[in-house]
Amino acid sequence: MSDFVILTDSSSNLTPDLVREAEIEVIPLTCFTSQGEMPCYDDTKPFDGHAFYDALRHTGPIKTSMINVHQFLDAFEPIVRAGKDVLYFAMSSGISGTCAAGAQAAAELMKKYPGRVIRVVDTLAASFGEGIFALKASLMRKAKNTLQTAGDWAENNKRRMCQFFTVDDLTFLQKGGRISAFTAKIGTLANIKPLLVGDSEGRIVSCGKVIGRKKSLQAIADLFDKHAGNDENEIVAIAHGDCEADAQYLANLLKKKRNLKDVLIRCYEPGTGSHVGPGAVALFFLSPEPCK
Repeated sequence: MSDFVILTDSSSNLTPDLVREAEIEVIPLTCFTSQGEMPCYDDTKPFDGHAFYDALRHTGPIKTSMINVHQFLDAFEPIVRAGKDVLYFAMSSGISGTCAAGAQAAAELMKKYPGRVIRVVDTLAASFGEGIFALKASLMRKAKNTLQTAGDWAENNKRRMCQFFTVDDLTFLQKGGRISAFTAKIGTLANIKPLLVGDSEGRIVSCGKVIGRKKSLQAIADLFDKHAGNDENEIVAIAHGDCEADAQYLANLLKKKRNLKDVLIRCYEPGTGSHVGPGAVALFFLSPEPCK
């Protein structure tokens, strides 16, 4: 049977238009701002990225909360109760406990509803690195592939997901414990821009540094040239922290290196964006060979 429901969480960076087109469901993480608690995804209204990141520029990083087991039970149970199965694409277990919470809820419900399947895929990724797998699974479902086939494909190909990004303000990485306060201070004074990558365990690690914003974007384009294949139909996506001009600049660099039909560009959703900060630019694509 190819009749199954695809879910992901708001970290996937899939906006309501993409979600509707691909017929995917999204479980939101939670942000805690000066205005109070807010979901990181709301399909009833567009996300005002400029307002959100402008607030971050003035207040600094905000707190976020992972999806807990109870929230997963609430999301999964109506689906399996209705007689359908679930394929859930989770944020990397290397950076969040969300995947483990989803797996716990899935195990409880499969005992309660014998014969139903809830498969949780640890994508080892975040943002579009996670969302691309959900989009691919949607295409596979449309082509009448089964949940098992789509889930197996994701498991077998998740180490091909390349995630390269840079940030404009090292303070957010420092506040999140990614770098020391001393490194953040020296890097800011020297205009050093870090290059970061998702590693084989789904963690975010450094893979280099350059001086200057344009050079950091050019370095990411060079990494794309090194790792990308030549399939013009492959999904290539860029997430940005309220700096669309820089995202477009990177997209143009990519198009000079490959014959791309399109580059998907969206503002970073609030959950991930609160950790990488305004000015972050990230590139996501599947390489022909494992890049993790």
